[in-house]
Amino acid sequence: MVQKLIFDEAAIKLVTAKMPGSPIFMGPGGNLLTPGIVDLIGEEGASDRWQPGNLRTKQLVLGGEACRDVLFYLNQFLDPNTRRRSMNRLAVPLCNLMDVVAKLLAELNDKESHQIRKSSWPLQDRDTYQELAKRIKKMRFRSPVRHVRNKLAAHLDPVAFVERTPRLNPDDVLRPLGDSVVLLMLSMNYPSHWFCWIRHIGVLEDGKHCAVETMFSYPLCVRWITDLDGHVKDVGPLVLAADPRHEVMAQIMEAISGYNSMVKAVNSGLPQIYTIPKDELRKAEQEALSSEENTATRNHEHLEE
Repeated sequence: MVQKLIFDEAAIKLVTAKMPGSPIFMGPGGNLLTPGIVDLIGEEGASDRWQPGNLRTKQLVLGGEACRDVLFYLNQFLDPNTRRRSMNRLAVPLCNLMDVVAKLLAELNDKESHQIRKSSWPLQDRDTYQELAKRIKKMRFRSPVRHVRNKLAAHLDPVAFVERTPRLNPDDVLRPLGDSVVLLMLSMNYPSHWFCWIRHIGVLEDGKHCAVETMFSYPLCVRWITDLDGHVKDVGPLVLAADPRHEVMAQIMEAISGYNSMVKAVNSGLPQIYTIPKDELRKAEQEALSSEENTATRNHEHLEE
């Protein structure tokens, strides 16, 4: 069922009156609420899972989905006997991954996004994000992967018999994969409230109202009572919930692990991907800055002598 949540003037007044001082509850069994994210090709009847509530969240979830599709061919790539054909098959999910990442970057390219990166991201993350974003933009439509995708992977084009279609080498596959998953991972540095979620609980026993939950800022989940058209009629309890982005992050980290295995399997010259906690990055940057300042001070003192 499609979630509907319509706030009119009456609903805003209701929220203003009822939300302050509302009790906060844990989820079932005293744990955080964890309904999971909707699986686009998963089982039916799972309509009560989180769905993306805005465009940037949709692109993030689709990025995780593309990572899963890439990993479907991991074992075939690792096997030398099936590597050649697996690289052709990887062209489709890799192009999907680049497209989704490019669209996510476009959603995160406004003035406020720039300010967040400048004010709260470690310098190394900012530099990496900027460098890879430029590279993905150039590589997205011009890479051999895109050409193979159009001629031999997503389609079997007869023109491939008379036009030279490039044979992919492992780095043609690994380069866009590595850049894309790093950009997805860095997107997690944005505040949680930039990614919002909504899920339909169901029609209530009276048959005239529905329950819908939203998460606009981790960890608070709000239950809304609406009419069948989605207009808010009441506010339910606040519940502590896990951040759905953690599920996407798990998919990204699995894709990073797969990328590292692929790099190692073919002895690629491309770098492996590793993560460093933000606090450690900031500490290292601060120590480097302090060292530079001390060196500058000593040089100045030497000149004065």
